[in-house]
Amino acid sequence: MSIYTNWDPLQTVIVGNCISESDPNWNLKGKAKLMFDRILRETKEDLDNLSRTLTDMNVKVLRPRTTSFPQHMDFSEFKVSNPTQPIVPRDQYFVYDKTIYQTYTSMPDRYVDAYAYYDIFRDLFNQGYNWISQPPPMIKNFPAESKWYTAGEQIYGEQLRDKLVWHTATMYKCGDTLITNTKGPGSQLGLEWMRRNTSADIITNNSAYTKNFGHIDHGFYMINDDTVICLDRNWLPESLQNKQIIDLTGLYLAFNYEKYTASTNTGVDKLTEQWLDKWFTEWRGYAQKVAFEANVLVVDPHNIIFSTMQPKVFQLLGSHGINCHVCEIRHGMFWEAGIHCLTLDVQRLGQKRRII
Repeated sequence: MSIYTNWDPLQTVIVGNCISESDPNWNLKGKAKLMFDRILRETKEDLDNLSRTLTDMNVKVLRPRTTSFPQHMDFSEFKVSNPTQPIVPRDQYFVYDKTIYQTYTSMPDRYVDAYAYYDIFRDLFNQGYNWISQPPPMIKNFPAESKWYTAGEQIYGEQLRDKLVWHTATMYKCGDTLITNTKGPGSQLGLEWMRRNTSADIITNNSAYTKNFGHIDHGFYMINDDTVICLDRNWLPESLQNKQIIDLTGLYLAFNYEKYTASTNTGVDKLTEQWLDKWFTEWRGYAQKVAFEANVLVVDPHNIIFSTMQPKVFQLLGSHGINCHVCEIRHGMFWEAGIHCLTLDVQRLGQKRRII
């Protein structure tokens, strides 16, 4: 009943969940409702398929309950509009050793997200896990275009610097060590809270490519204590540069994040007909094929789940004895999530050990 890495054989995992039709409280109408309901329905189908695949691989799968909230909730200093479904557990929940860590981010739509996981975490607590949470912060409503991945240093370094907020997807488990991007996403107080409450050493990811900011699960992943797979060596923290490296440079189609961000971060709400029409006509198909290249779930050192078919990557990894499985996620970029984001490891075989 513990977990110390991202690659030891997976025994228990949480897979995200969602409703298959928009809540009447959201007041979506006409074409906007039809398009968003299609996204929900297909996302639900894809998450259910991912769950079945993991079950077939002898992994115990836990699912959060879908929860309905009012369309708007007023917390005095900020408002929650259209609370999100529990699709992406990786961003603000983290399990290490025998402890569940629950954090808060800058995103108001996820402020009440933890209610969907309450039953899961309570049952794990009853089984012997510890369960701790950051104090609920008073956050802020930022403009629609001020995403954490485009304006994060300003959001967390200035606007929320006095709040304990943290993205747990910015921490990577390596035995007795956690690697993290210390500039965010999250405040330095949020990082300090993690540091004081975990039994691991926390070290800095000083990769020049990421400039020390952003989630850590989209540029590299490890398959055992000595082997790391990366999109480019520049993604790797210095602490992993001495490992055996499988470099996938040039094997994926490039994804133009700058163009995608400029096209979609226009200040228009995602649930409008204007935005949804743009998603279906311009970005959905392209994003399906080339985004989240390293955001994968390592089930064990010989089995990895991807969201898209990548023939050149699969051929190379197959030569290293790795079986590559595909569970399609048709709207990953809509939810800003890959396979790794959509899951949360709870239990893996393996002991706490020195890897770095």
